[in-house]
Amino acid sequence: MSHPVAKRPKPSLTPVDIIVFVVSLALFVVGLYLFGWSFSAPVGTEFWVFWAGLLIASFAFLLPMIYTWTKDPRP
Repeated sequence: MSHPVAKRPKPSLTPVDIIVFVVSLALFVVGLYLFGWSFSAPVGTEFWVFWAGLLIASFAFLLPMIYTWTKDPRP
């Protein structure tokens, strides 16, 4: 007797999945770059560059989750 969960088809990657992953990875790298650059940024801009880097890197983690929530067919 087989378990019904074992009969589910494995999800396959679509081109959109790969694009979302690449964009997310690029945003994360840019965020880390800005975060690191904030320590040697011109005087008066350190605060904004620091937070821009952190927010961009954080959004890079949220982007795949948001994409998954929007494409999930379950009610």
